Amino acid sequence: MLTRRALAPAPAHAAGFTLIEMMVAIVLGLLVVGAVLAFIVSLVRANSETVLSTRLNQEMRATMALISNDVRRARGLIDPIAAVGQGGVVANPYSSIDLTTANCMRYSYAETTAGATNYRAVRLDTATGKVVMVRANTAGGAACNSAGTALNTDGIEITGLTFTNPGGNARRIDVVLTGRLRNKPAFMRETPGGGVTDKTIRQTVSIRSNGT
Repeated sequence: MLTRRALAPAPAHAAGFTLIEMMVAIVLGLLVVGAVLAFIVSLVRANSETVLSTRLNQEMRATMALISNDVRRARGLIDPIAAVGQGGVVANPYSSIDLTTANCMRYSYAETTAGATNYRAVRLDTATGKVVMVRANTAGGAACNSAGTALNTDGIEITGLTFTNPGGNARRIDVVLTGRLRNKPAFMRETPGGGVTDKTIRQTVSIRSNGT
């Protein structure tokens, strides 16, 4: 005997998404993806700014250390102990310090090696953004416009360098150094409190010799 299998009736309305629902879901998904991408880009930029700011500070401090370590030796004699107990003022041919030229300091000290370059000038080359140290055998050779060795790298540009002798203190020099990154990325912000801007560091250098 043949049997017939009863077929289930089709539902009046099949379950699914309407076109409007799909469009709304797509728009909401794009908004979420856009917000996530914006957050990631902001996070990457903030991290880049932190890294570059740290690099700028390190470069500036390294340059300042080179300046201060040499300036600290100004007026120094080869054997200052020999001048102790002489009963009078000991002549020092390296006693002069010249701060009369802007962005430049001229000084000298005795070195122990033969043919030493005892005369120095530390200056800012505004054309290149470099701090330059000049070494010479004579005071005239260590002029504020003489060629010398750059102390900072190509990664930063030095925009300001000042030397002051506060209160006429013969044993203290205040050094102020201002610089910025060279060729910063285009996205770097320039608003106050954000991004990598010019940095200024200051240091007081105590000169070991009293210059007499």
